[in-house]
Amino acid sequence: MKKRTFVIRLAGSLLLLAGTALAQTPETAGYLDRFEGEFAKIQLNGRQQLLHRSGKVVVDKIQELSYYRLVSAVKQDAYGVVNRKGDIIAPFRYDAVRILGESKQDNPAENYCLITVKLQGKTGAIDSLGKVLCEPEYSDIGVLTPKTFSIKKNGLYGWCDMKTGKVLQEPKYTEVSRSYVVDGLINIQLQGKSGLSQEDGTILVPPKYERFMGWNSRQLFSYYVPGGKCGLMDRQGKVLTPAIYDDINAGPSDALVAVKVQDKTGLLDVATGQLKTPMLYTRADRLGPLFTVWKGNLCGLTDALGKEIIPVAHTDLQLFDSKGHNVLGAVVSLGPSSAGYTPPYYVVAKKGNTAAFYDAAGKQLLPFEYDDIRVTSRNDKAYVSLLKGTQCGLADISGKIIVPVQFSGIDNNYGISNYDDDAAGTEKNNFIAVLKVIREGVIGIGLFNMATGQLVIPAVYSGLRWQNDNMIRLEQGDSSGLADKTGRIIRPLKKYGAFDAVSPDLIVEKRYYDDGSATLLVNKEGRVLYDSKHWEFSATASNRLLVPDARKTWPLQFNSGLLKVRGYSYENQFVDTTGKLMAFEEYKYVGDFYNRRAVAITQDDRVGIISIDKKVVYPLELDDLTSADNELLKMKQGKKVGLLRKDGSVFLPLEYDHIDRVYDTALYIVTRQGKKGVLNAEGKELVPADYDEIRYSRDDRMFEVTKDDKEGLLGADGSILVPPVYDDLEQNRTWGDHSKFPVLVKQGEWYLYLDAQGKPLPYRAKKKKGYNE
Repeated sequence: MKKRTFVIRLAGSLLLLAGTALAQTPETAGYLDRFEGEFAKIQLNGRQQLLHRSGKVVVDKIQELSYYRLVSAVKQDAYGVVNRKGDIIAPFRYDAVRILGESKQDNPAENYCLITVKLQGKTGAIDSLGKVLCEPEYSDIGVLTPKTFSIKKNGLYGWCDMKTGKVLQEPKYTEVSRSYVVDGLINIQLQGKSGLSQEDGTILVPPKYERFMGWNSRQLFSYYVPGGKCGLMDRQGKVLTPAIYDDINAGPSDALVAVKVQDKTGLLDVATGQLKTPMLYTRADRLGPLFTVWKGNLCGLTDALGKEIIPVAHTDLQLFDSKGHNVLGAVVSLGPSSAGYTPPYYVVAKKGNTAAFYDAAGKQLLPFEYDDIRVTSRNDKAYVSLLKGTQCGLADISGKIIVPVQFSGIDNNYGISNYDDDAAGTEKNNFIAVLKVIREGVIGIGLFNMATGQLVIPAVYSGLRWQNDNMIRLEQGDSSGLADKTGRIIRPLKKYGAFDAVSPDLIVEKRYYDDGSATLLVNKEGRVLYDSKHWEFSATASNRLLVPDARKTWPLQFNSGLLKVRGYSYENQFVDTTGKLMAFEEYKYVGDFYNRRAVAITQDDRVGIISIDKKVVYPLELDDLTSADNELLKMKQGKKVGLLRKDGSVFLPLEYDHIDRVYDTALYIVTRQGKKGVLNAEGKELVPADYDEIRYSRDDRMFEVTKDDKEGLLGADGSILVPPVYDDLEQNRTWGDHSKFPVLVKQGEWYLYLDAQGKPLPYRAKKKKGYNE
């Protein structure tokens, strides 16, 4: 028989289907509801049921949804399991099912998935692909390790391989459990005694001990015998010491441990089984790569070999890494970073109310003459804060004093409100603000150069602000002045003084006379280069459209050799660094220059961009020019808008009704002749301007589109996921990384579901589920 081909129009696209494979007519349901995760409520034969997102399976009730989106469900009073593709991996014939799984992105080796099934009181196991690992023949099954599962028969336990179902240990123990002494081992119990086995069933330690205690996956652990005594074993089950100790604590490495007998503690060399340090101490605790050892209330430090590097004469010891982090957890070596810490390490030691500073080898870097010492981080570099009485100072990590202990406070990297160093330049990190009590309730701010070890500005000011990389504005109440970065006073404090450094060498001053005032441009020596009675200077008043966002808060400076002279209706005048006035007469307004460019406005209020040599960078024909983001400007001409780069080059031409950046992406929704489209980061068309409405879902990376009152979905690359031919569209109500498909759509009188490929699921209805149904 000759095969016939039919052409069918579905969801706005043409599908070619061979006659012998023609799709069946979808089953008609009483109603459909939108999907919520893996299932949607639908009504079949007058009864509400649950449709899996694959469209392949309908169930009566959901029992459990696992990490791997395996679903245990009930159908006709029998239990089964469906995977994320809609395949039935445990048929609906069991009395009960359980999905046991773990998903750890940071440690995939710990992941597993096991399905237990129960039939007529017996339990079996199936893997996540539907393979039967063991038939229902056991009284219980549970996860033992990520590679094994336990089996129980006749009251005894054994275990099987998680992948193959092979019995690795026949049920013969009263209890089996995952060993947390050593990774990959299984704890076995028989007649009240404990032993250890490998996962493959090989017995390492016969069940003859009371219990075991491990140390965070180290190579060693303790074993206990009746009477509470313990000894040392390695992870191969080899006995390293007899069980003669009351307690054993892990050391900074597997070569050394602390052992305790009655009230005395010593340090044991694991290799020889002999005491490295006699039973001299009352306690020993691991501290990073070292041992803290105690005699009564006093403590000291030993190195990883047991040598006492800081004597037992201190009331407290704290360990810090080279980034200033307090070391609290285990660091097993002085090598590369461990547990998030960065060697080398340093020690703050205290004797009562005094503190000193040591390196990890026991070398004293700072003496016992401070009330407190703290290691802090500033600009990703560690420093040592020193406190003596009410005064503080700063040392580097080697113990060298870089800020003497003579201040009431030091900038602690959180910033001091009246100190602003945004414009301080490349040497910014050399300077630190310091505080001193001037009188009760009054604190002064000063500036210390840590590179030279000099207090460049005494702590007597109420505020300091860098004007540029050389000059600093001084404030004291209602007086102000200027100093350079060496501390040399350029302008002494003056009541109501107005001094603004507009370059490393030039200053704008306001001077008052009997008949008025004038604003002047002067050099450091005070020579007047330019003056005007009408110049209204403000360090923060400027047109900064062309300035990068990071510099917009900086005080106004000469840029491209010019400084704008504002005031008295003149908005097109500038002064150069010699004091010569330069006017852009042909323009009504010229903004501040940056990178040799400025925004300009013509006498008839047309806007554009010009260069410092009066050339037109972008034609002055715009109605308006505003900021779009850090890189772009929005230009407007009539009812059209476009985007301009800050160098004056066009990013998007003036041909759009609206332009809106999509959140923090490099995508732009544009409107042209009332229709919307999407452009990419290069300004190229991603979605043609054919739509009435476009909304972007950042979480789902999809565009929701409307065209001629019909709804659809597009991918982030502009591809059509669901063509806009539907009267209504509701996405899967889900969370996390789950797909927003299937979607519930309405076309004509029918509701139906579409999957992520735009294909319909085999159910349709003329009604959407009501609120109370």
